[in-house]
Amino acid sequence: MLETARANPIRIDELSRFVFLSDCHRGSGGWSDDFSRNVVIYLHAVQYYLERGFTLVEAGDGEELWENRFEEIHWAYSNVYTRLGSFHAAGRFIKLWGNHDDEWRSAGAFRKKFVPALWRKFDGRPHPLLEGMADSELERIVKGGEAPPIPILSTLEAREGIVLRRGSPLADILVIHGHQGDFWSDSASWLSRIMVHNVWKWLQKAGLRVRNTPAGNYALKDLVEGRLKRWTRLSGVALIAGHTHQPSFPRPGDTPYFNCGSCVHPGCITCIELCDDTLSLVKWGVTTLGAEGAGSDGDNLRMKRSVLQGPEPLADCLAGGGKPHGPERRSAP
Repeated sequence: MLETARANPIRIDELSRFVFLSDCHRGSGGWSDDFSRNVVIYLHAVQYYLERGFTLVEAGDGEELWENRFEEIHWAYSNVYTRLGSFHAAGRFIKLWGNHDDEWRSAGAFRKKFVPALWRKFDGRPHPLLEGMADSELERIVKGGEAPPIPILSTLEAREGIVLRRGSPLADILVIHGHQGDFWSDSASWLSRIMVHNVWKWLQKAGLRVRNTPAGNYALKDLVEGRLKRWTRLSGVALIAGHTHQPSFPRPGDTPYFNCGSCVHPGCITCIELCDDTLSLVKWGVTTLGAEGAGSDGDNLRMKRSVLQGPEPLADCLAGGGKPHGPERRSAP
């Protein structure tokens, strides 16, 4: 997979802006849908990045397809997909598939289900950029007819991973979901999918939390992270991943394994930003001045972007590739 991604790297420079978000696990909006609690935070954050010229990389598990049909997810989150469509229209959206949305490995399924959701709401209304276009023209385009008039209708591919290249291949950054280091989410994903769909989904609805995944079990998380870090040290390639839901940001010189966390933390989301040739670990959440001990503004809530770690120069962050190092610094939301 690394060599495939390296064959068509995404070139970056000191002006590049990327934000890496992972593990939204968008569901049907019901009791078992953890994303529903953070959807307003998410929409605020992605609008911030849209207006500031960032490319949005959704690093896997955007959809919770082990528990839901995509039609149910689109019904619950039409506004989210419209926002992602705005990134795609600007040529600034990259979609990776993870274990919980590995249905997107099929180009046909992705083209038929996901891509139309970017430009048409569940109730049939078109994206604001397409208002005024005849329904017949929209249908002809989505069925593979004429070349689309704007990028939002162009073919979008869901990929397993991408390589960002800053200069030479020695400075490559591989971006994947991270389930490749987890036996139950990769090799035995077929069995895990059956268990999630038939058992764990109902436990979630009953208010129980399953502890046999890296996101809920620290022993499994450490096992998966250990495999990913070992691969990073041996390959000499920096890695940005998700999957474990645990944000990770190493010290300069340490093994360059980064984890953007998830969008389903209680009351917040975390992400990795690449901006001005630096990397940062960022948290978005809802707060008040009173909660921060900085005064009182009544009952007014506000969105807050907090830099948990960084910004660190990109060159320093990549300097530890291929070298074994001691324990790294971790940040929890």
